[in-house]
Amino acid sequence: MLLEIAAVKRTTFAALLPLILFLSARPGSAIADDAKANAPAPSPVAKAAGDTNTAAADPNKGAGQPPDQEDPKAKLLAVFKAEKPITNSLGMFMIWVPQHYRVSRYEVTQGEFEQVMKTNSSKFPGDRHPVENVTCEEAGEFCKKLTKQEQADGKLPDTFYYALPSEAQWDFYVDDATLDDAITSFRGDRRNPENVGSLGTNKFGLYDVRGNVFEWCSGCVARGGSWRTFEDWLAIRFRYIGTPGRRYDDIGFRCVLMEQ
Repeated sequence: MLLEIAAVKRTTFAALLPLILFLSARPGSAIADDAKANAPAPSPVAKAAGDTNTAAADPNKGAGQPPDQEDPKAKLLAVFKAEKPITNSLGMFMIWVPQHYRVSRYEVTQGEFEQVMKTNSSKFPGDRHPVENVTCEEAGEFCKKLTKQEQADGKLPDTFYYALPSEAQWDFYVDDATLDDAITSFRGDRRNPENVGSLGTNKFGLYDVRGNVFEWCSGCVARGGSWRTFEDWLAIRFRYIGTPGRRYDDIGFRCVLMEQ
């Protein structure tokens, strides 16, 4: 009898063994959970050096924004306020003199005059010859037109302007210039003016401040002598008072550039 009971138990256990093994292998089984509970805890993953919880910076942030730029008008004004020479839109080299203004290195040429006035009444043609045979009023008009043209093009501050020099300004920048670098008839009768800058400069680096052509100053007064003059007409203090509206073939002009 006992042997029969034992045989039944072994038979029952043998029949249930596959079911027990199946259940123990399932993830949700109690056996699997017990195994997990006895397993060692996983090691924490170390953060990379410098890692934080803040969002990474966007490399495109600010892209496309133009850099800060200095106001063009302020920059231009600073250039003109500096006590240095400048070259204007016509290529005229304006030299700074220590009286707070600039003066053109050369007498105004026919080429420069034509660019602004669109005409040229000179009797001695030549692109690099000084313009002559112009009235004092026409010389002043050249200065006004050049001022407006450069201001409109953004090349001249609103507070600066071209003008004919006063006699006091002419006296200052001519200073002690001699006749050694002057185109005159002092040593022989000349027939015409020469290209500007043909001889030497004075102490400020200005050409032809004496000779070549007389130069209009404000008030219809011409100074400096010309290719035609000699003797007393060449004296540095000589003043030729011209007739308003009249042209002379040995009178031209030179510009000064000033601030209001």
